[in-house]
Amino acid sequence: MERRLTSRNVSLDWVDRGDQDGDTVSAHLIQSTYTRLKLQYEEKLRQNWVEQLESPNQVLEQLSLAACLIELWKSMYGPLLATEQQPSKNTALFPGFVDLACGNGILVYILLMEGYKGVGFDACRRKSWETFPAEIQECLEERIFIPRPFADVLDQEIGVEIHTGDFPDNTFIISDHADELTVWTPIMAALASPSSPLSFFVVPCCSRSLAGSSYRYPPPKSADDKNGAGKVVYAIEQDSQPVSGDLRALRAIKMKEKTESGFLNSMIGSLAAKTMSIAEEIGFDVEKTWLRTPGAINMALIGGRQRVTREWLQNSGSRDSQTKRDQGDVVLKKIMEVVEHECSRDGGIEVAAKLWVERTKSLRQGQGIMHLAN
Repeated sequence: MERRLTSRNVSLDWVDRGDQDGDTVSAHLIQSTYTRLKLQYEEKLRQNWVEQLESPNQVLEQLSLAACLIELWKSMYGPLLATEQQPSKNTALFPGFVDLACGNGILVYILLMEGYKGVGFDACRRKSWETFPAEIQECLEERIFIPRPFADVLDQEIGVEIHTGDFPDNTFIISDHADELTVWTPIMAALASPSSPLSFFVVPCCSRSLAGSSYRYPPPKSADDKNGAGKVVYAIEQDSQPVSGDLRALRAIKMKEKTESGFLNSMIGSLAAKTMSIAEEIGFDVEKTWLRTPGAINMALIGGRQRVTREWLQNSGSRDSQTKRDQGDVVLKKIMEVVEHECSRDGGIEVAAKLWVERTKSLRQGQGIMHLAN
């Protein structure tokens, strides 16, 4: 699904909920960062736009998402020494990010230019990557993701470069409109570091099963149901305006759609609820942020924020211990239970793995050398 902005101005509203745990991020900081990024990057990105199947208005969407992530990361890890005039005494080096299915690469470009180290990968190399400086292009990789549980049961070479989700400790995972990778995101975050699962930020899109096939998950029973509930920490609202027809009627319809209960009963809402359910079953604390764009509503899921904020700013990081190793064993057991259960509808893990490979191979043309990324 492609979200298009019809206005050149984006209003960001970071909602402070009194019943939440942990710190909040000021709406003023988000808006200020977005305004700065817009002035600094928008014109050049629009001038260099080369994608044929995407609207150049995605520049605004990626700028707003970058502003949200930057302020979120400041609250979790502290400010960057290289970019902040008055860094906190608790400042630690940012651990790095990975952008799954990074598409046009704009988000990766902005974050790297802002001083945050990281990489992005996608099944297909995009034309827009060539418009970025050489040092940015080096951080954009053409790879297909094969989940580790699938890679472990496959006995065949698939002929293309792959990634199995073996990310460095403490890496922050971005999963923005990553389609079939959406439900896998909390699983790969835990598999990468079972004793200290990686944090993640997910914006759900097309609904897929773990095997990668189209699948619509049933909606949660109610807004208070475990699968649909969560702490609504942030809200990002972008002004919308009907373009034709009875404005009063159209606005009434849009207002009805832009409710939590209405969203959770939609395909994407059900996907978000399922992803939350899997994450919580594994052991993540998951929070929600509402994303509103003209004609659409979406939700981002944030996993592991509270734990990382607590540990990172105390300079404890993810220290190894026997207790954490034992916790990691429990997490691995839960992961395999989830994967086995979810893959049962496709005939089991081995069948699901083969289905995944067949679908992902079609995403790229030509053959390459199979490579397992570490």
